[in-house]
Amino acid sequence: MRNFKELVTDLVKKPPILFPMVAGFHLLWLVWTFISDLGLPFPDLIWLEVVWMSAYTFFWIAVCDMKRWAAVGYITVTLLNACVYLAVYNGKLSRDYMSNMFLMDGLFSVVLLYYYKRFR
Repeated sequence: MRNFKELVTDLVKKPPILFPMVAGFHLLWLVWTFISDLGLPFPDLIWLEVVWMSAYTFFWIAVCDMKRWAAVGYITVTLLNACVYLAVYNGKLSRDYMSNMFLMDGLFSVVLLYYYKRFR
């Protein structure tokens, strides 16, 4: 079992430099999404963004540890978000549900697929 210092060192030094930078981006985007949704009532559909961003952030931090299950999880969450986004795009919920990182998550998933053989 690793201590916290070893974990942080592994998260920064083990992966390519792009991965920790994207993890920082995910963390900042999660905080921004949470703060921007604070004025809305809690059981609103817009709070689903915070759930998606929490999942993205969790899986990407695990990706920085070069875990294969994390890469599969991130790609799965991306596909689920894309399916939900496309399913409600033409319906009544299209103005309430928006996926802020729809294209960027697809790009990050392609990067993960490129590096997939390096994960353990």
